[in-house]
Amino acid sequence: MPARSRGILTLDVEDWEHANFAQLDGAQEEIARTVRERHYAMDANTDRWILIWERSKSSSTCFVLGEFARRYPGAVKRLAAAGHEIASHGDTHDLIYRMSREQFREFLKRGLGAVGELTGRVPIGFRAPSWSVDRERTPWFLEELQAAGLRYDSSEFPIRTTLYGQAGARLDPYWEGGLFRVPVTVLSVGSLRAPFASGAFFRLSPLPLIKFGLQRAAKQGLPAMVVLHPRELDPQHPRLKIRGWEGVIHYALLGTVIPKLEALRDAFEWGSIESVYAAEILRPVPLSGRDRA
Repeated sequence: MPARSRGILTLDVEDWEHANFAQLDGAQEEIARTVRERHYAMDANTDRWILIWERSKSSSTCFVLGEFARRYPGAVKRLAAAGHEIASHGDTHDLIYRMSREQFREFLKRGLGAVGELTGRVPIGFRAPSWSVDRERTPWFLEELQAAGLRYDSSEFPIRTTLYGQAGARLDPYWEGGLFRVPVTVLSVGSLRAPFASGAFFRLSPLPLIKFGLQRAAKQGLPAMVVLHPRELDPQHPRLKIRGWEGVIHYALLGTVIPKLEALRDAFEWGSIESVYAAEILRPVPLSGRDRA
């Protein structure tokens, strides 16, 4: 039996109301009131994540929001106890490119502290909410991560969309500024790039395309990474008042997520970022900071 390709599982651990669409600006008080009234328990979905991967003994990287950790401390502890890597998603789901360097430093400190206090281990990995970093608006980003003791970052979305992303960014894992960077997986054919395995794109893409894209990335030595959120494991979770195409992509095909994960479960040897790239992340930082992985 041929060896299975290695794949990376990641879960951005946040609640159902965490989103950064422009039409939600100014609606924070209404959203907070709705959260209090709904009493929805998102930790049932992180427990569901544990159950999905328990059978295959797979691990994942869970990028936990500090706000989630304070709201559901037991869920974070259960994820860690089940063997999943606990990394940081920051403290709140605010956009980093709207922060000053000093504000980001405090945001990072609070987020790392919230999860580190629960697990007894300070995270070594980070992912920005809504991929909200780029070289123009957050040039200090990697310096702040390294100063905080982080070893890797997975905040780079190598396609420019209407909401986020960096056109022309590298597709392969690499060192930069003393950090090992693991970009999101996209399908690359010539000069064309297409997302297919993260969030809405995972839900909208047919299963054969997801399998093909992940296997192709693995053969090319690129990250074969899935990116999801706990809310996507429950089609019945509460809804934000999002209109138009943004509402469609935020909620489309939620019922396909678990069947797709179950179909993919035995097709790859799944692991966390830390386990898949342990040899890179745990070795001394290259002096140049830009060595190829």
